[in-house]
Amino acid sequence: FNGVHWEPPKEDQYVFKHPHPPKPTNLKIYEAHVGMASSEPKVATYADFARDVLPRIKRMGYNAVQLMAVAEHAHYGCFGYHVTSFFAPASRQGTPEELKLLVDTAHGLEIVVLMDLVHAHASSNALDGIAQMDGTDHCYTHGGPKGHHSEWDSVIFNCLKHEVLRFLLSNVKWWIEEYGFDGFRFDGITSMLY
Repeated sequence: FNGVHWEPPKEDQYVFKHPHPPKPTNLKIYEAHVGMASSEPKVATYADFARDVLPRIKRMGYNAVQLMAVAEHAHYGCFGYHVTSFFAPASRQGTPEELKLLVDTAHGLEIVVLMDLVHAHASSNALDGIAQMDGTDHCYTHGGPKGHHSEWDSVIFNCLKHEVLRFLLSNVKWWIEEYGFDGFRFDGITSMLY
């Protein structure tokens, strides 16, 4: 579990070239997992996706792309749904600057970029995620059995806590302001409601 602080020199920071596209009147969404979007037996990168997949999405008539597994997750087999670092893009697919390139390239093609955001639950890993961050089982999540999603082996956020809501809302703001995402699809919403 190796966390990396990302702060490239100013000259290496990505500068967005394209404005957000206009809101589509008829939304046609292409759902994709960047790492699995290669015909080769490898984990595809943000740059691969921007170069190879976005033009094809545009040609097929889609005006939005929904990206899955964007936030960092330790176990690739979870398909990106056991998030361990809510403020970091998945490093397997490349650098944060390359994710910005992907979003900007989509905007240049007038494609809206939606992020599949996991805010109902988090990885149950106590070593590399926020589960048991303060040594308890209820810092950001419900305590006891109510805080454990047995089907997903993840911990469930306690959205009744103001601190949790601030954390999740600041996370939404971060992805919009830092990476230029246009909107979100929230995963596991029933766990938040019931």
